[in-house]
Amino acid sequence: MALPETIFGQVWKLGDHVNTDLIHPPSHFSLDQKKMKEGIAEGMVRLGSEVKKDSSDQGWIIVAGENFGCGSSRETSVRGLASFGVKGVVASSFARIFMRSLINVGIPVFECGEIQEYVKDGELIRISLKTGWIELTGSRRFHFSEMDPHLKKILEEGGLIGYLRKEWHEI
Repeated sequence: MALPETIFGQVWKLGDHVNTDLIHPPSHFSLDQKKMKEGIAEGMVRLGSEVKKDSSDQGWIIVAGENFGCGSSRETSVRGLASFGVKGVVASSFARIFMRSLINVGIPVFECGEIQEYVKDGELIRISLKTGWIELTGSRRFHFSEMDPHLKKILEEGGLIGYLRKEWHEI
């Protein structure tokens, strides 16, 4: 099972209507992992992150507002986030294609509108898939919406490719 019961990570806090071209600038679109990571690091600076590192020892959890991932539906942005160490994304709402692309590469998504005003950039947080809670420093907790069972199956296989391999193997 590729989907852990608990996810820990450092927060990269973003606002509402964050466009994928800001997260991962088009000048860094590539299949080269180093170039993708450089693009995400540039995106952090462009979006005003107080945590200006190219990686986190704990991994990253993006916490965003409404309509996260709007704009282009390029998969390179999502692949860049995966190579950068993003372990999950929490947002009030997602652009539909971007959300599915995150799931397809194995990055879990969580809808939670209340957390945005309480979380801080760089803060360590914990997401418990078992209990349905996101816990901030100081034990403040927020409930996230239940994950669609089919999407959860895809995440349990590490993404869409793993899921399809399992499905085709079982036929």
